[in-house]
Amino acid sequence: MPSKQVTDRKKSALAVASAGRTHTGDVSASLRGLLSPYLKKGEDLPDIALLVELTARALDSAEATMSAADEANLRELSDDDAPRRARDEAAAALSDELVALREWLTGLYGPGALKSLGFSSATPEDPVVLERFAGEVISGIQAKPLPKPRYKGVKWDPTETIAKIETLRTDLQSHLADVAREVREAEATLRAKVDAIVAYDERFSGVATFLVGLFRLAGETALAERVRPSSRRPGQTEADASGGEGSDKPKDG
Repeated sequence: MPSKQVTDRKKSALAVASAGRTHTGDVSASLRGLLSPYLKKGEDLPDIALLVELTARALDSAEATMSAADEANLRELSDDDAPRRARDEAAAALSDELVALREWLTGLYGPGALKSLGFSSATPEDPVVLERFAGEVISGIQAKPLPKPRYKGVKWDPTETIAKIETLRTDLQSHLADVAREVREAEATLRAKVDAIVAYDERFSGVATFLVGLFRLAGETALAERVRPSSRRPGQTEADASGGEGSDKPKDG
């Protein structure tokens, strides 16, 4: 669903462009009557209707760019769910394995041996911290001879367990990279959206202000008031801004 800050601006853009196009005939006629007496020999009045149409097109273009940037940002945000789910599932599998290993090592060597085996704290919940923690456990088990078991005759070869943890850790690293990439892409589309909103606001202000002056000069004061840009909410007419709620500044909608 498009963000409110964009739809509010689009509503005003459509209103301003439509006002210009709809009333260009009457405005042109009024301005011809007002300005024709001041023409000098060889001079012609400018094509006011074309000028209004071109400014409306310029506003249409800025609005379309803004809306497209908003849609791109929304699409990118919707793509984040699957990578995050996969990351969380991989983190849960690795966490379960580490918890089971902690219990096994506690029974085999006693709780006093856990720190030297890489279990320096409780198993982290944060996936990024968990991945690093798993590396510490692997290093702790591989770095030195294992402690003496609490029970005679008991031996444990960590090779298979370490291989499983490494596999689960590698899987989590892959999903962490996917999520990080999605975050960067979302940030890029958000920056593009904010830039497009700022550009639209500048264009809207110029076009709306131009039409206000044109309409007032033509004696169309009521029409001028309808397209007057808001001093409180960029990118909107005063009529639209006073009739709804919204932020004055771009947000990540």
